[in-house]
Amino acid sequence: MKSYKLLSIVLSLLLTGTVFAEQAEDPDRFQIETIQLKFKPGKGLNDIMDLREKFADFAKSGDLKYSSRILIPWAVNNAALPSSRDWDALWVGFSLNTKEYANTLSYYLKNGDAFNADFDAVRTNVGTNLSHGETIFSGELAPMGETGVVLFRTCKLNDKQTMDNAKKAMLAMSEKLKAGGSKGGTYFWNPGPGAAPSMEDSFLITRWFPSVEAWGDSAMAYENGDMAKVEAGVSRVMDCSAFRLYLDYPYYWEG
Repeated sequence: MKSYKLLSIVLSLLLTGTVFAEQAEDPDRFQIETIQLKFKPGKGLNDIMDLREKFADFAKSGDLKYSSRILIPWAVNNAALPSSRDWDALWVGFSLNTKEYANTLSYYLKNGDAFNADFDAVRTNVGTNLSHGETIFSGELAPMGETGVVLFRTCKLNDKQTMDNAKKAMLAMSEKLKAGGSKGGTYFWNPGPGAAPSMEDSFLITRWFPSVEAWGDSAMAYENGDMAKVEAGVSRVMDCSAFRLYLDYPYYWEG
């Protein structure tokens, strides 16, 4: 594939030939695995990116319905992170649903030695978290070989507000930004097993952009647009942290 469309659409394409009823009912939901990585001394992003082909061979050998990306902190204050652990990069894996993630995990536990030695020489896994993702507004992802941008924001609902209200508020903001030229997509991540205690009753708003330039265009759409109404709508529904910015390096895409 020359480019990657919206996260929910591409994940849905992975269902070709294997349809699950739950996906037919709600194709915009997906399973997320995040692993905090600490690079070994003298190692860095280039070293782990050099192992993409080895990981691809492993994933294809198990016919895994699993895709992954590496996120590198760029404009991030560690004090604002849900976890206080020291780490250098974030591995983000996407599966169609919990069943497919479980299949991936099972295959890894049985066959992971095939590539783990090379990975262990580059990084240490600090911690693993699982989340359920939901597409709020479709956008574009960075294609293989390119660098995208991801924004994370931790949010809590205000009193008497609901997740449906939060989705409507972010949909309105996303549509307004798109009208101003933004290519960004909006997704909610609801923390599950492994989440830090600070994430209790919280969720993540994530905004994904296909390139650094696309993120800049979206930022200008926000600055130049009349965002007061949609911003007030978001603030009325939820209380959110400042955005944290990561660089997005596509690692493996199933399909």
